[in-house]
Amino acid sequence: MNKIFAAILTISLLAVNAEAKKIKFDYSVVNVPEEGGVNFERITDDADCVLYTVNNRTGIFGKKKASGVDWWVNPQIAISPDGQKIAYINLKNGTQNIMVKNAKKGGASVQRTFRTAVEDFSWSPDGTTLCFTEVRNGHHGIYLVNAEQGSVVKQISGGNDNDYGGVLSRDGNTIFFHRGEGFQSYSIWSYDRKTNLFSNYSRGMTPVLIPGKDNEIYCARFTDQKESEIWRINFETGVEEIILSQPGRSFTTPQLSPDGKWLLVTGTSVSEKEKAINTDIFVVRTDGTNLTQLTYHPGNDMSAIWSPDGKEIYFLSQRGSANRIFNVWKMSFDL
Repeated sequence: MNKIFAAILTISLLAVNAEAKKIKFDYSVVNVPEEGGVNFERITDDADCVLYTVNNRTGIFGKKKASGVDWWVNPQIAISPDGQKIAYINLKNGTQNIMVKNAKKGGASVQRTFRTAVEDFSWSPDGTTLCFTEVRNGHHGIYLVNAEQGSVVKQISGGNDNDYGGVLSRDGNTIFFHRGEGFQSYSIWSYDRKTNLFSNYSRGMTPVLIPGKDNEIYCARFTDQKESEIWRINFETGVEEIILSQPGRSFTTPQLSPDGKWLLVTGTSVSEKEKAINTDIFVVRTDGTNLTQLTYHPGNDMSAIWSPDGKEIYFLSQRGSANRIFNVWKMSFDL
């Protein structure tokens, strides 16, 4: 992976309590008291080798005394539009590829890409296509592959670009993504599959399309403090509205609920008892109100997505694993 861009697309943040002593915790515990009443169901198992995406460390971007957590902000799991299949990135034998399994029953996984270094992906609204990012020759590019069969891949990005987080429009013609052009410098782009034209819109990353509003998106943006905020941008009017921001914290990877009322995000938190910095799952109303933390496990929870009916949330988590191995989990949503 290109070292410069790998560093850019992780988010680092200072500990709320950097001097807190770490308390040993049994990560094999599935839920903690703060999550009382929530049913968690594991979809994958350790043998699925779900890609590892987060790192707790000391010394962030040259700040020797800082403590924090970094995570890859781009979507790494996806669910088919009919809710029947869940897909994730598998890391095995030195390669990273998209695997698909039954979202309800689990079971065996089917390999859907046969590449070297898939980093993120999304499912097209009509269920026919997977849009993914792969590293090739030191550059990150957008590619398309049939979601059901075959291994023929169509390349979208140029060989010298660094593009991530592609999502297809509802009609399948336009691909929105973000392009890295320097440290913390990301901008929203689109590619028209009919005209083969690229368009540049605004600063931001991980664009989220809004059904019925072709000129509006949600996205994440870095601040000067290397933290991340959630924004809503109207390309037609030029209005840019901040939805979610808190000093000392980061929120990334927004996902719009099927009813259009909530944004699902990954954010930083500090566990009450263990005082450990990690990532958790949050929701916030699309007007920026009612920020609610959904998970509290000292293990990292991240890259959450909605089920098509909005009643369930799938996410990556280290919970339930004494060795802190990531798996895909499912929880109910009722707010």
